[in-house]
Formats: sequence, structure tokens, C-alpha cells
Amino acid sequence: MRNYSKAYVLKDLRAFDGWTENVREGADELEDESVVFVQDDLTVVDEKMLFEDTIEDKDYIYNAGTDEWKKFCKETLEFEIPEDLRYAYEQDEAANEAPPPAAEASEAPSAPAG
Repeated sequence: MRNYSKAYVLKDLRAFDGWTENVREGADELEDESVVFVQDDLTVVDEKMLFEDTIEDKDYIYNAGTDEWKKFCKETLEFEIPEDLRYAYEQDEAANEAPPPAAEASEAPSAPAG
């Protein structure tokens, strides 16, 4: 399942007291009006990284998951996973935690010797 993300104007995220931006080699310079995305794990990426299957630490604009950042995202940005997607996340997590189905016998029991 692809991660949920929500678009924000960068100046709204820069209002966070602990905000620092990772220097990303070769990336465009970000302006206050740049649109960035807060992902479900509260990391921040630009549009170029949004659909990548694997994101390396150097590709995040911001990835410090502090309690203060979590509080800022919830209270100031009002970031939350929509209710209908929360259900999908719960189902996905449950499927990942469930034990694998028992292997069915591949052979019929042998007849008693007689």
C-alpha cells in the first residue's frame, strides 16, 4: 500500500521552531511557496520523491520524528490520515501481523497396511 501524504506550502512547515531542512544535492532550491508533502510517518518530501518506492535519508526534506514535530503536525497543521484510509492501514497492518495460513497436507493419508 502506498503511503498517505498531504500537500502543504513550505512556509507553513517552516513555522515549526525545530525546523531544519536537509541539504539535498542536485535538488531545486525550495522557496516559502514551494509545495511539499508530509507523509504518514511525518517525513517531508518534494513532489519528485513522492512516488518513489524507496526514499533514502538524503532525499527527505525533513525527517526528525520528534514529539514536538508530531504535536505540531497534529495541532498546527491538522495532519491526520483520513478515517477511510485509517481502516485500510489497520487492515494492512493486521494482514502483516497475522500468522501465515497453515500448510495443507499435500498427500492423502496412507491406507493402513493389512
